[in-house]
Amino acid sequence: MASQQPAKPPATPAQQQPQKLPKRRRSGCTIWLFILVFLILSIIGVGLFKPVTLAIAQEFVVGVTRGGILKTEEETKVDSCIPDEKTNALVSVTRTRRVTTYNNGSVLEITFSDPPIPADCRQ
Repeated sequence: MASQQPAKPPATPAQQQPQKLPKRRRSGCTIWLFILVFLILSIIGVGLFKPVTLAIAQEFVVGVTRGGILKTEEETKVDSCIPDEKTNALVSVTRTRRVTTYNNGSVLEITFSDPPIPADCRQ
């Protein structure tokens, strides 16, 4: 008599060979990474070349935690004919004072000063 081999049961999903997944494109991740780097460099550039603009963005972010911005006042003054400490020459300095009041009563005051320039103080 010929011995009969028992029939093999069908393979379970765990025993089957894994199917190859289609390759994913990395362009979406690369685009988001590029956008993130661009935003970071833009914020650094704004901070270096236009600090007043950066201050406005910071005021808004702080305002989110303080219940919003109630009012903002900006005042620019030129202090002229001030003696320079190093050279004892007369200079002018432009100062911008920005006061932001938030809805919870807190106040943020920022003062920006330009570099001193020689002043003509003939009177």
